[in-house]
Parts: sequence; C-alpha cells; structure tokens
Amino acid sequence: MIFGTFSMDAVAIHTHRDSYLIAGLSVFSVRRPFLPLALTITLGLGSFGLAFHDLLWLHEQLAIAGLCLASLVGGWTLGQLQLLSRDLRGSELAGAIFGTYGHLNRLRREIIAARCETVQGGET
Repeated sequence: MIFGTFSMDAVAIHTHRDSYLIAGLSVFSVRRPFLPLALTITLGLGSFGLAFHDLLWLHEQLAIAGLCLASLVGGWTLGQLQLLSRDLRGSELAGAIFGTYGHLNRLRREIIAARCETVQGGET
C-alpha cells in the first residue's frame, strides 16, 4: 500500500506530486521513520501501565496494551522510500513516497532493476 500514487516507466518514476528521471537518481533506500517514535510511545505507555497496574481497571490495562501493540505494529509496518541524487540533496523531494515497508522494498528492487537496464542500455 502506498499513500498517494506511484508509477514507473523505462525512463522516469512518477509520484503523486513529482516525476524523477531514473538515470539521475543514485540512492534508493527504504526506511522505517516512525519506529523510534513507536518505541518511545510503547515504552512510555508500558511503563505507565506497569507502574499503576494495581490502580487500573482491567479494560484500562487492556487499552494500554492495545495502544502499545498498535504503536509497535504501525512503526514496524510504515515505511518511506527515499530517492536521492546530487540534485535532490537537502530537498523535501528526497523522501516523497510513504507506504508499507514491504511494498516499498519491492518497488525499490524494481527501480534498481530499471536503473540497471537503463545503464546497460547506454542511456546514462
């Protein structure tokens, strides 16, 4: 799943806002930018739940456990595809594609394969 749109042809990558020439891109990486935040939320809520477990009702304890689990799953699942080149360094366009980590990783492999075909075809 991708938030926005994504399509790719032999020469360019088209997102919901911009188009990038594959030949001009040098680094393709997929990261989990929300995982540190999810770990922080889980640690904070979990610590609160453990500290006050004797004062909390069962449904409150379950709600805290559910929020911790949802936070971890969300942080682990959501990813960001970064397209970097010399021209995009320091620009907000470098990280334009968000979605699920697994899907973005598959797209990254497809982009690298298209980039290799472009380089081997002599279109650099």
